[in-house]
Amino acid sequence: MYQTDQYEGMLAETVSVQGHNRDIINAYYARPLGAGPIPGMVIIHHAPGWDEWYRECARRFAHHGYATISPNLYFREGHASPEDVGAKARAAGGVPDEQVLGDLEGSLKFLRSLPYVSSKVGVFGTCSGGRNGFLAACRLKGFDALVECWGGNVVVKPEDLNPKRPVAPIDYTKDLSCPMLGLR
Repeated sequence: MYQTDQYEGMLAETVSVQGHNRDIINAYYARPLGAGPIPGMVIIHHAPGWDEWYRECARRFAHHGYATISPNLYFREGHASPEDVGAKARAAGGVPDEQVLGDLEGSLKFLRSLPYVSSKVGVFGTCSGGRNGFLAACRLKGFDALVECWGGNVVVKPEDLNPKRPVAPIDYTKDLSCPMLGLR
């Protein structure tokens, strides 16, 4: 027996969203066609960068009925291959947590502004994106679920904290605002 998908078509494109400090950054956005309501999902890329896998992941979520956005957290680092931009960001010590949170909040607001998105929006991240998803679910209000896959550096030693990452995400656990599925 074959099962047909509820959504037969989708729209996928690069969009601009307002991120941290009102900066305009780019993001990959995909959604199933139709009037909705449909849930939303913010997908967070890993430290190597905003690469093809995250665009494919956004399309897969859209195929399964989600309005999905994947912000380019390295947008301010310049334009080159995802590997080169990711290497530049890592060499600079990564992206500051406050900037990541501002960009994720902008992505959340983008989804919430769409008339066909239901009241439910989740956040999904892998590796450092899992860490950032955990941080977002603790520090931002408005996410209804978190899927944290292989999140690195959620728990860190005090000597590994720095001005860009001043608090270990695990220390915000009491503020976790939604259900979480953590996968290792």
